[in-house]
This record gives sequence, structure tokens and C-alpha cells, in this order.
Amino acid sequence: MLVGERLGVAAAAAVLAGSVLSFGAVAGASEPPPEPGVDGAVPVQPQLPQEQEPPQGAQEEEGQGSGGIYVGPEGHAKALERLQYRTNQRARWFCGEVVIGVLKTRKGPGKNYDEGRKLRRGAHVVTDWYSIVRNQGYLWVKLRNSDYWIADYNLTKGKWYVKYASHC
Repeated sequence: MLVGERLGVAAAAAVLAGSVLSFGAVAGASEPPPEPGVDGAVPVQPQLPQEQEPPQGAQEEEGQGSGGIYVGPEGHAKALERLQYRTNQRARWFCGEVVIGVLKTRKGPGKNYDEGRKLRRGAHVVTDWYSIVRNQGYLWVKLRNSDYWIADYNLTKGKWYVKYASHC
């Protein structure tokens, strides 16, 4: 019987200790988070996904090699604004320069379309911003006087493959 009493006392102590410890965790969690800018608290900025190595067998990126223009959340939002504002007040044709090692052209706005020629860093392009399509993690634009498209912005990495100077 002495063994049974010791087990009972040990079990009671464990339950009591666990409830005291969990109460401390719950009490700490119930406090409101600090206000941004108060007591050194820093507001959390939304972040784009971190660049990671693609898994074995994964399709490669449309833009390959070094380069590209990485943007933060504000730049990402501006890239997406192009989908919303397609009016006569906005310029249609934009001139740019490829800033990635190699950029694929395709017969349509997606990775499932046949590849055309590859544009090298420094190649000048004129794109139709009225044709912008969001597909497969990219923003695709049609090239002027061509049946080909390019992915000028990578949505998952927040990365431009083309640096636009201005409208043409």
C-alpha cells in the first residue's frame, strides 16, 4: 500500500505543477501585444517569401542567372496595380531592359506554352501593359510587334526581370 500512496502523491504533485506552469503560460499569452512604437516595439512589415532552392525536378524560373530587381511589399503592391489600371489615361507601351542573365520568351502567357528565343541581359524590350496576365506565379506581358510573351515579374520572389525606364 505504501507504493500506491507514493504514486498517488507523485501524480497529484505532477498535476499541480502542470497547472501552475500552464497558468503562467496562459497568463503571459493573455497580455495584449505591445503597441507599435511603444517601449521599443517595432511594427511587423509583411514580407515576401524568402528565396529558396527549387526542389529536384522542379521547373526552372523564367528568368535565369544573376540579376533581377528585388522589391519589398510596396514594390510588390505596385507591380500588382498594373492588373487593375488599364485605362486610356495610362500609357500602353513600356520600354525596358532585361536585367536577368537570360529571360525566356513564350508563345503565350504561361509556362505551358512553347518557348521561343531567349533574351540576354541588356536586351531592350517593348511590352504591352494592356495585355498583362497573372499566371503560374508571374505577371506576363506581350512583346510589341510579336506573338511572344515574357514573364517580367516573379510574384513568388518579388523580383523584376525587366527594368522599365518609362513609357515609349
